[in-house]
Parts: sequence; C-alpha cells; structure tokens
Amino acid sequence: MTIGRNSIRRGGFTALEALIAAAILAFLTATVSGALMAGRAQSRMARDMVAASMLGQSLMEEVMRLPVKDPQGALTIGPEAGEVRSTFNAVDDYHGYSDGLTTITDLAGNGYPAAYQGFVRQVSVSPTTYTPSGWGLTVSAMLVTVTVSSSDGRELIKIQRTACN
Repeated sequence: MTIGRNSIRRGGFTALEALIAAAILAFLTATVSGALMAGRAQSRMARDMVAASMLGQSLMEEVMRLPVKDPQGALTIGPEAGEVRSTFNAVDDYHGYSDGLTTITDLAGNGYPAAYQGFVRQVSVSPTTYTPSGWGLTVSAMLVTVTVSSSDGRELIKIQRTACN
C-alpha cells in the first residue's frame, strides 16, 4: 500500500495564514495606538485648560481688588514710574503686566508649583463705557483682560471683566 503525498496532513498554519494574521494584528495595534494617543492629547489639553483657568482667575482677582481711580491721581494707563506689581495701587497699573514660563508667582512673590510654570499670563487694561441695564446712565470703566497662553504661544484662556468705581 502506498501512501500519497496528499493523504498526510500536518497541523499548523501555512505561511499565508500567518502573514494574514500578522497584518490583521498590526492593523488593530495601529488603530488602538492612535485612539490611545488621541485620548492622551485630550487629557493633556484638559489638564492645561484647568491650570490656565486657575492661573487666569487668580490674576484677575488680584487686579480687581484695586480701585479704578488711581489714589495719586495719575491719568495714564499703566504703572507709574517706580511702581512694581507689589506696589500697584489701581487697576490700570496692571496694563502690560506679564509673567510666565518659569516666573509665575502670587502677589507676595511666592512661586507657583512646577505644574503651573510653563504658562504665560498677560494683562491688558483699556478704558470703556458701561451701561448697566435699568440704570439709565453710562459709566466710565476699565475693561480688564487676562490671557493665559501655553509655552508654545497657544491662547488657552481669556477672561474679561469690567471694573468701575
């Protein structure tokens, strides 16, 4: 009795089957990796937005604690000669103020933790008028804008408030 070549079957995969399985596995790995990377980028953006919001709100509260009218009667927007952040005495003194990347501090000069360094905060102040509903009059005010950007210059948060006496 002769046994033909076709009658003996060995177990296992052919090279073609292994190649198709490897291609499917590579495709699935690439798809899952892409989704994970996108999720990671979204998570980082959310973290940065929360930190930027806190930094911006903190600086806005610092600015808004001051009066609109300068106690010394200065009429120019921006700090007067010799004034520094710790001696600002009116809202407009913050015009042009900026800190960031490695120098973000609170009013007392205490540095924020490392997680908050790497952002840039900027303040602009401009005169405006404001007509509160129901008042029937227009008041002079200052529009305060605090902008927080990432280290690559991307604007993350912009907060605006109207300051009036």
